[in-house]
Amino acid sequence: MRRLRPCLAALRVLARSKAPLRHRLIELEIDEYLKNDPLNFARGLERLRVAIQNEEAKLHEGEDWSVAREYVRSLLHRMTN
Repeated sequence: MRRLRPCLAALRVLARSKAPLRHRLIELEIDEYLKNDPLNFARGLERLRVAIQNEEAKLHEGEDWSVAREYVRSLLHRMTN
């Protein structure tokens, strides 16, 4: 599994971005983080959820973590259904 720190760094840049396809870039970054170790998918997803929650709590001006948060939430929801 790809390490969490580089993924969060990329997501932080995207959280500040106004790029037109930002939501897709965020999804790709999260997918890349999760894809390499399918046996630990759930654990990686939970680690990512907590990390995003912690980043949001810092309330850095100009950052919007909602796309990442909602995408991870949707992946977690799919796992439980």
